Amino acid sequence: MYTEAELRVLATAQGGPTISDLAEKLDRSVNYVSELVDGMQEKGLVHTIRSGKTKHVHRSSARAIELFDQFVQRYPHIPFPGLLAGASLRVLYHLDEPASPTDLAEWAGVHRSTVYRSLSPLQHRGIVYRDDGNFALNDEFEELATLAREFAHHRNRNRVEAYVDTYTILWESLDEFLVQSDEPIEADAFHVTGPEQFQDYDLPLLARQRRYYLYAESREGLSPAELCCHMLVIGDDTRSRSYCLLLLSTVNIDRDELLVLAEKYDVEDSVAGLLEYLDTHGAKRTASFPTWEEFRDLADEYGVTV
Repeated sequence: MYTEAELRVLATAQGGPTISDLAEKLDRSVNYVSELVDGMQEKGLVHTIRSGKTKHVHRSSARAIELFDQFVQRYPHIPFPGLLAGASLRVLYHLDEPASPTDLAEWAGVHRSTVYRSLSPLQHRGIVYRDDGNFALNDEFEELATLAREFAHHRNRNRVEAYVDTYTILWESLDEFLVQSDEPIEADAFHVTGPEQFQDYDLPLLARQRRYYLYAESREGLSPAELCCHMLVIGDDTRSRSYCLLLLSTVNIDRDELLVLAEKYDVEDSVAGLLEYLDTHGAKRTASFPTWEEFRDLADEYGVTV
């Protein structure tokens, strides 16, 4: 997630040091540290204030950096910048509960050997241990998983703040997040979702001024199954469920894919309820679902056969 050099700057840049001060403390050239700080400023980790010809470096007030400070100050003998650099934070992000190397590799998007390489130094220092084949954090260091999640959250916020000032992150994972904004975001990694996207399936819905985007790199678009899950994250109410029912009745969605995505977005119960509602023609429903007659009338308005 971040390099050792970046984490060393965060551990060192307390009190607003100058670039020269940092270079001396890190035993690096001024040019190197200046370029490093510029890159960290783009990531929202630090900001600089110029006083005459001198530039002072100030760290972000993000919760991630506060947590990082707590570990650095509580355990000054542990070289956290080196231990948490590279893929380590990606792996720790998923270590809020004991997990196997195979699962950690899949969740973090890295090779199994990277999991072992990242956690081995932490294991040697008693921060991580193995139990019945699973890796786990020792009680004293459980907040390292929280730290990893806070760094990911900070990175996600920095990504969206490059385009808009006002927004709400509705859901996030290590590399993706669902965001709501009143302003349009025109960038390749931000994919339109929510009510506006239903028009692609000939279901033009009355969308509010709010806009919804999934941030995901290397994506060309969203599947209808994913759109359904996004709607439930945006608002798990009768209106959203009715729209999802229309979509499920219009498009032949792979149910296995839908259930996997439902788990990813933490909407398993809602998706299971949608499928049961359709399978029973509304015989099994809760108060947050329309009656079958109400849904059939809505479907007729959109020319959807149910």
